[in-house]
Amino acid sequence: MTDLLMQLIADYGLIVLSASIVLACLALPLPSSILLVLSGAFVGSGDLDLLAVVIVAFSSAVIGDQIAYFIGAKGGDALEARLANSPKRSKSIHRAKAFSAKWGGIGVFLSRWLVAPIGPWVNYASGMGDYHWRGFTFWAFLGEIIWVGGYLSLGIIFSANAEAVAELLTDISWFLLGALGMFVLGRKLLKNARKAVKK
Repeated sequence: MTDLLMQLIADYGLIVLSASIVLACLALPLPSSILLVLSGAFVGSGDLDLLAVVIVAFSSAVIGDQIAYFIGAKGGDALEARLANSPKRSKSIHRAKAFSAKWGGIGVFLSRWLVAPIGPWVNYASGMGDYHWRGFTFWAFLGEIIWVGGYLSLGIIFSANAEAVAELLTDISWFLLGALGMFVLGRKLLKNARKAVKK
């Protein structure tokens, strides 16, 4: 798969990167983080311009976040009910809502780069949950700076091994998301157990 992605970047460059990032922010399962690392490798080899990649990646991430936020804000309960028709989407949106409720703006920030798989769902949940647009935009903006800067830098630094780095980062993100889910679930179970004991 990574070979195909490298070929897409080589053939279409920033168009593929931009489209992938915007659509990934809308929860389409596209490998935008891998493409960003691979774009960094192309920057490292001199095939892409660093400033152009930074501008395209960052602006695409911000645009995608904003679109998802406003879809969530406009869709509200109707969108949540529609997402509930799919067990996988329902689970994702509920996980994002719990994450957002627990962490607030810091959660938006972390979901851009540390636990990136939940990021698109946090976008929708923030809009649905009437999270203030300015706060969402501020934290998302900061998070995207870290995401773009970090992943591009890794691609540039490890350009010879960019494919392996990209796959490792994806695995780490999923692991952290799973660990966070287990932590939240464990706290809920402990809280319910304490309530049961008090009764």
